[in-house]
Amino acid sequence: MAYRNTLQIIGDILEVAHEYGREGANASRFLTKANLSYKTYQGFVNKLLNTGLLNAVQIDSESRAYVLTEKGMLYLSKYAEFESLASSFGLVSI
Repeated sequence: MAYRNTLQIIGDILEVAHEYGREGANASRFLTKANLSYKTYQGFVNKLLNTGLLNAVQIDSESRAYVLTEKGMLYLSKYAEFESLASSFGLVSI
């Protein structure tokens, strides 16, 4: 079994947020689409909020969704470029 590194997990989370656009992705979407445990999800989403890559949007009194910021979009774009470069050297990511 291959494990993902931190950059791959961040890329997966940002990709999920990008997929849901302005509607935002809620916790269950991140858990299933990025294949994360709840504990891992919490740690990474807090880190991405603190660095300005994601924004939280309150849906109702009990739930919120997360949307990709412009900074997050830039990160995702640069990450895709890096993956492409690494792949061209035979360094295939998961």
